[in-house]
Amino acid sequence: MKKYFIIPLVLSLFAGQIALADILPPGQKAVQVCAYFTNTAEMLNDIAVIGYETSPSLDRVDLSQFIANECFSPGYKFNTYTVFGMAPSNIKVIDSPTYVPQADFNAYPTDITLEMGTMYVPSSSTLESVKNAYRIVRLDSVKSKLIVEPVKTEKTYAGQSSPTVVMGQITKLSEGDTAGQGDTPQAEKVFTDVGTDSPYHDALKYLKEQEIISGYDDGSFKPGNTINRAEFTKIIAGAVSTQKEITECMAHYASQNSYMANVFTDVTFAMVGGNVPVWYFDYVCVAKLKGFVDGYADGSFRPNQKINFAEAAKIITEALGYTMTPSTPWYKTYVEQLDTKRAIPLTITSFNQDITRGEMAEMIWRLKAQVMDLTSGHYSDLQ
Repeated sequence: MKKYFIIPLVLSLFAGQIALADILPPGQKAVQVCAYFTNTAEMLNDIAVIGYETSPSLDRVDLSQFIANECFSPGYKFNTYTVFGMAPSNIKVIDSPTYVPQADFNAYPTDITLEMGTMYVPSSSTLESVKNAYRIVRLDSVKSKLIVEPVKTEKTYAGQSSPTVVMGQITKLSEGDTAGQGDTPQAEKVFTDVGTDSPYHDALKYLKEQEIISGYDDGSFKPGNTINRAEFTKIIAGAVSTQKEITECMAHYASQNSYMANVFTDVTFAMVGGNVPVWYFDYVCVAKLKGFVDGYADGSFRPNQKINFAEAAKIITEALGYTMTPSTPWYKTYVEQLDTKRAIPLTITSFNQDITRGEMAEMIWRLKAQVMDLTSGHYSDLQ
């Protein structure tokens, strides 16, 4: 019998209610919809995940391999299932065949229903599989809920080299699929120059939906363009600050000693025209106020200067509140933090490399959405 360590949180997976998946409707085919957590591996230091399914004869089936970020589908064609969280006070050492996990299943049900099971689509559809990705957020002891959120759906079609990915949404079993034989899913463009074939599609879709980025007036984003310090700071400040904090920052500085108090020597109230500051003023202001930009030794900010990877690593990690210790060289601690969080795009090859708008979006997305299942660069590989 398996033993599980006593640790702060245990998740249990329970499936029930038989679906008639063996009865194939006329003119349709069955497509399996599976589900997985994107951050299970990240959480394994703090939790144990115990997967169980109940067979038609009510036998308990151990599916603990679910812990390894594998896509899980009910083996007995169940379409109803629930994930539960177990409070720390309920933790037991599961070392006896007499232990009945169902007794703990009603502790902390999830706040949403995971979608997995059998979905029926037209026989002519080229859809082959569907993967729904979720993220475990936290155990809410006040509401007695395990908070889970949808991350993305990946649909694989016949003849398609890579899945079609839709961020922030999941496919429900009742939705089906209308793609016919020879059809391909309609390309979803986040910006006019960013479609599903872009390596930055997922990152930019997430940041746009979170209203962190908006692109240019012509509808483009220009992910391959390098980014300057003002543009970079605007996006980071918008990612970690409320609109109220941003708009009130100028008033805060105006109240300090005199109206002409400088944020930096080259970001000053002299830039204000008709009481409207230069476009990046409020963002640089709140970034300095929150302490994640310091400027240079001469007191300047140099808003139009391109930003390199080492500088970007420092600003991003400090803006998101990660705890760092001093290092030599100065950027080592920041880059290693990105390495640990698997947030270094593979296109980054050196510390002083000027980053692009797409690389910036990739780093912010991986950190904020806690994307841990993608390949990352490493500190030791950079020059």
